[in-house]
Amino acid sequence: SSGVCRLVLVVLSLWPDTAVAPGPPPGSPRASPDPRAELDSTVLLTRSLLEDTRQLTIQLKDKFPADGDHNLDSLPTLAMSAGALGALQLPSVLTRLRADLLSYLRHVQWLRRAMGSSLKTLEPELGTLQTRLDRLLRRLQLLMSRLALPQLPQTRPGWRPPPQPGGIRAAHAILGGLHLTLDWAVRGLLLLKTRL
Repeated sequence: SSGVCRLVLVVLSLWPDTAVAPGPPPGSPRASPDPRAELDSTVLLTRSLLEDTRQLTIQLKDKFPADGDHNLDSLPTLAMSAGALGALQLPSVLTRLRADLLSYLRHVQWLRRAMGSSLKTLEPELGTLQTRLDRLLRRLQLLMSRLALPQLPQTRPGWRPPPQPGGIRAAHAILGGLHLTLDWAVRGLLLLKTRL
């Protein structure tokens, strides 16, 4: 019957090694995906991580309030002001963003190792943040390779853990800086997407 024929065709089209729907031969390069779609995916991951960071920052402030300005000299400085977004170029933004996020990943890893017993209550959230930050870094690396941009080493030469100013103050500094960086990244990536 025609229903059986349709079912057979559907099954054959899903079967990976059939002659009905052949893919590219093994070893042949696949057509690279649309960079705008790749950038969309990167923006979504960045927004999601921004929201995670915002929630964790609120939780940190509620559980461990700390007055004053929180800085660590080892953290990257914000890549650019919002007013300078118009002059951005995709290669420099992706390169700088990946370098900065790699630094934040190292700081989160350090914080998880060095934090005192009081900050242990944030361990599950910090672990999730580290995992998602690592996922965003892999997405940026993939996007950079698809756009044939130079790749950065996985670790910055000479990166050293910051001197311990106190786990709570360091946590405030790291999460606050990461939040600002991700907010800038979303704005910059959205603007650059319009230029692709």
